[in-house]
Amino acid sequence: MSRTPAETTRPHRTARRGPEPEDAHRGFVAPAPANRDEALADREMADAERAVVTGSATEEQATRVRAVGEARTQEDRRRLWMDGA
Repeated sequence: MSRTPAETTRPHRTARRGPEPEDAHRGFVAPAPANRDEALADREMADAERAVVTGSATEEQATRVRAVGEARTQEDRRRLWMDGA
């Protein structure tokens, strides 16, 4: 049985990935922010997520990123962030 290059060089990629959720929408692109407040929230979230990854986040940023991390969609994350998650 022959193996594809991905199976021989990166077996961990297929081993860790679970089945795709039934409600997944392949190719779906989240809608753009509808106003300035939503755009600001998206920028703040992105800045906070980068800060968490680099280890320079404030406690507030880290807490808010954890809170919005449970949301399923970008709209839900944005709403939570704007509500002060």
